[in-house]
Amino acid sequence: MEVTIDIPDEIIEALANAIAKQVIAARCPNPEPSIQKWLTHTEAAAYLKKTPAALYALSSARQIKFTKRGKQNYYRTEDLDLYMEQGWVKTSNEIKKEVQLIPRKNFSLTKIK
Repeated sequence: MEVTIDIPDEIIEALANAIAKQVIAARCPNPEPSIQKWLTHTEAAAYLKKTPAALYALSSARQIKFTKRGKQNYYRTEDLDLYMEQGWVKTSNEIKKEVQLIPRKNFSLTKIK
């Protein structure tokens, strides 16, 4: 017994395009050149959800990378993301695992008179 299904050409074309996009994405993870976005000081402060004054303090302390053109500071989103990632707080389980890996010297506790 043979079964035939009529599939509209639009659906076949849509499926073919979707599969082609996935194949291209798998072979070329970044087919389009990345466009570097520079943010102004105010935009960068909003991106970090900080006040412009707080961002200025971080920039002055050289805790965030920036470039200066004239009187204006410009920031890359990659650098702002890196700053945020540096603030990760370890979980108690991560700290316990690190403590277990620290080599300890043998010592004895003696009562001091």
